Amino acid sequence: MQITTMPPPLDRQVQLMRKARAKTSFDPRQLTYVIFGGKDEVQRREGILARVERTIGEGGRKLPRNYGEMNRTDLYHHGLHVGRAMQEDEIIHRHGLFSHMDVNYALLNASPFGLHDGMFIPTLKLQGDPEQRAHWLPLAESGAIIGTYCQTELGHGTFLRRLETTAHFDLETDEFIIHSPTPSSTKYWPGGLGYSCSHAIVMARLVIREKDYGIHAFIVQLRSLDDWKPLSGIELGDIGLTMGLNGTDNGYAVFDHARVPRRNMMMGYARVARDGTYTPPSKEHTKHSYGTMVQSRALISNAVAFQLAQATTIAIRYSTVREQGNISFDTANSTDMPIISFRSQHYRLLSLLARAYAILFASKSCLLLYDSLGSEQKGGNSPILPYLHITTAALKAYGSQVAADGAEDARKCCGGHGYSALSGLPDIVANITSIPTLEGENYVMYQQTARYLVKQAQLIRTGRSDKTDKNVGYLVTGYEGLSTRRDVLCPYSQDELLNCNSLLRVFRHRAARSIFECAAALELAQKNGHTTEKAWNQHMMQLIMAARYHAECFVLDAFIQHVSEIEDQKVQRVMEHACRLYALTTIESPFSIGSSGFFEDGYISLGQLNDIRQHVNTTLEVLLPEAIGLSDAWNFSDVSLRSALGRRDGNVYETLLDWTRQLPINKRSRAKNGVDQVGFERYIRPMMKIRSNL
Repeated sequence: MQITTMPPPLDRQVQLMRKARAKTSFDPRQLTYVIFGGKDEVQRREGILARVERTIGEGGRKLPRNYGEMNRTDLYHHGLHVGRAMQEDEIIHRHGLFSHMDVNYALLNASPFGLHDGMFIPTLKLQGDPEQRAHWLPLAESGAIIGTYCQTELGHGTFLRRLETTAHFDLETDEFIIHSPTPSSTKYWPGGLGYSCSHAIVMARLVIREKDYGIHAFIVQLRSLDDWKPLSGIELGDIGLTMGLNGTDNGYAVFDHARVPRRNMMMGYARVARDGTYTPPSKEHTKHSYGTMVQSRALISNAVAFQLAQATTIAIRYSTVREQGNISFDTANSTDMPIISFRSQHYRLLSLLARAYAILFASKSCLLLYDSLGSEQKGGNSPILPYLHITTAALKAYGSQVAADGAEDARKCCGGHGYSALSGLPDIVANITSIPTLEGENYVMYQQTARYLVKQAQLIRTGRSDKTDKNVGYLVTGYEGLSTRRDVLCPYSQDELLNCNSLLRVFRHRAARSIFECAAALELAQKNGHTTEKAWNQHMMQLIMAARYHAECFVLDAFIQHVSEIEDQKVQRVMEHACRLYALTTIESPFSIGSSGFFEDGYISLGQLNDIRQHVNTTLEVLLPEAIGLSDAWNFSDVSLRSALGRRDGNVYETLLDWTRQLPINKRSRAKNGVDQVGFERYIRPMMKIRSNL
């Protein structure tokens, strides 16, 4: 008699994941095409990422290397391993995929070579003259030299004009002398500066015949290309462990009268002749320098959307397969159920996922505006630049704050396991936490936006609406409503509050009112004898919030626009609900920053608030079956998530146990019959002996 061996029962968590995925009403692949810009681009990306992941050597049931026991050097070497795989693939296959995010979707400064593509090469292209570009770009793009970008100093960061590093021109030798005159002038924090880069763009004060001409960019060779030793007059090193991004060597540099040729100053706009004659950049060229910052901030916003989506994807998948007791008060009939079923859980996670999509689409809109800026600049004019500058500044601040807070909340949604490094969430949270500071501290970014908005409001208040930026036309409409009291109450019925365009007008009312209140408050403070600076400082928090309100208007507007362009009707329907959830929860959530701004002037009534809360509940009910599809659409591989909890197949517990067994501390103890010999002999046995003698 032949005995048939039955296959083992499918893992319970895998069953739950398959069941949840089957509920999706749309094809997530079609939404993936929307996220990445089409089928061809998705397939191209998948091929590149799969190839690099194979080179890195991670995947399957292997414990990710960064979760092993790594000291500072080990972490750096792992970063070099991953960075090399990306760089070589880019050079060999000429694809440029890792221009702002790495293979794990972290901002590219997570790699020791991140600033090479992210800042070094763009600066060469933007600020070099034709001869400099012809010389330096082939070296940089081929990998013959590796560059970083040195701006931040120990004592100075965002405020560029106060940098202390000097570049004195020596007329006798035709060289610049790069020098750090004080401890606070030490270049500190640039990625790759410690040990990875041969060259750097160094921002320093140009000094000619003792006259200071302000901050300019210089190419400085840091290390010998033969033996990699630091060159004369240059001290380099790593700044040590940080909260995250420890795969890169954030470094420091002290310059002690290091010399570079005169032609190493970037001379695309400003120039220094052999006789020391200085030619400053034109006003138009000065504006062009903002172009790199604008693009950089839009790309940062794009990156944080993916990082928030990563954290939320992990939490949604885990919540789908994690079963826990229901809320029945009858303990005898209590049964376990997936925790995503609980309203508190899917409210948080679906709201976070909607925010990730919102920030993604807003960053796409900014990048489209940046493309139009390039066309304008070719024609010698840049009317959109001021608006694009202040909007990308606000979006960078808004997106990074929402992503950092959201990733931490997603981690909390995973309970105790979310605190484990093996969940992947602590690493994501730590990496995002750096972004509210880099490329401009968020509260400084908001103030740049507020300054521009207040100027527009002042034009409108003084009868010069025709002079305002058309991109903030909602301020003109808002002022008309506020001045005539026509819009003092929200005019929308219960059903109209389901319409995202109606909700956008609610957002714009809040922003316009806040901006005009700021303008009036500043004017009154100055009439009362305060200086402009004191008046600004007095009302700074109000100004920052007004800038955030503008950012949320832009985000919702972009969300609506991009959803309207989705061709697949099933995808569009689901994304309309996601857009609505973003808008509604921004208004009604007690945890939403600035939500009180919708109510403090009585614009939205208590009855309308109750309607909005009801709409949130019905929208959540529609979106809950779509949660797995909405997270799958981001197309994260298991390798890129590096999470035992976020496995695509739902096989959470087996993976978590398997990775735990692979931890070096456990592998070593198993070789010693399950005993940590050092710990036992040196600490535990002596302690037990002392206690036994008491």
